[in-house]
Amino acid sequence: MSDTQLTIHISRTSVHVAEVLRSNQEIIRSESLELHESTPEQYKSKLGEFFTSNNFDKDYSEVSAAWSSSQNALVPLRVYNDTDSKSIHKFIFGDVLDHKTIDFNRLMELSMVSVFEIPDWVKSFFVIKYPRITIKHEHAITLRAVFQTSTFDPAIHISLSDEYMNIFLVHHNELKFSNTFEYQTADDILYYSMYVLDQQGWKDEKIKVFGYFAGESHMKILTEVEEKLKHVRLKEKTLVQPFSNSLKFQPLCV
Repeated sequence: MSDTQLTIHISRTSVHVAEVLRSNQEIIRSESLELHESTPEQYKSKLGEFFTSNNFDKDYSEVSAAWSSSQNALVPLRVYNDTDSKSIHKFIFGDVLDHKTIDFNRLMELSMVSVFEIPDWVKSFFVIKYPRITIKHEHAITLRAVFQTSTFDPAIHISLSDEYMNIFLVHHNELKFSNTFEYQTADDILYYSMYVLDQQGWKDEKIKVFGYFAGESHMKILTEVEEKLKHVRLKEKTLVQPFSNSLKFQPLCV
């Protein structure tokens, strides 16, 4: 397993795990589980059973996890350097009971910092199980992976998690817009995508459309969005790219 990385996408409602070849980002196998737990102990017990029963206890070259939460914010590095992650999170989302749950990831290639909340049960479970694990917010991982590719042409990127999505725009190798939206259906995704393009003055641009998923349900919704795009005013100006499993991004980002 020297070339295999164990990649994990974890939220309060699901976990998706894949063994990925670091050499070419090919997924060897993957498993998923819905989570409906109410206490940290229940989460850790359910996760323990899942990882053991699926034999995810091998000697992997790397182990990484993407934490998925809508409470994440991107701030310029210069702003972050003048304050701290706890103050930024409180200003944007309000105070939390335990300040130790606030974390951050630096995105030096974008001169930005991702500030987010991550509950203790996530770190305590995975650090004990995989002591060398790297844990980052899923949006930070996606951004870092995208900006390792060509980002010159105008493009909209839609990354789905269970209850929210990240929409961001790139052009001329720069991040032009990024925000998080709650969604339930493909219509919600299409509405917010068109709204963002309109608000940013991109409605007349010829753009590429990228979609990212962690689970099959996300992939199904993205496919519905692609079909609906054929029937809106943007259909002649969009070029939908093949959708990507975001679990493949993690070997690029650790």
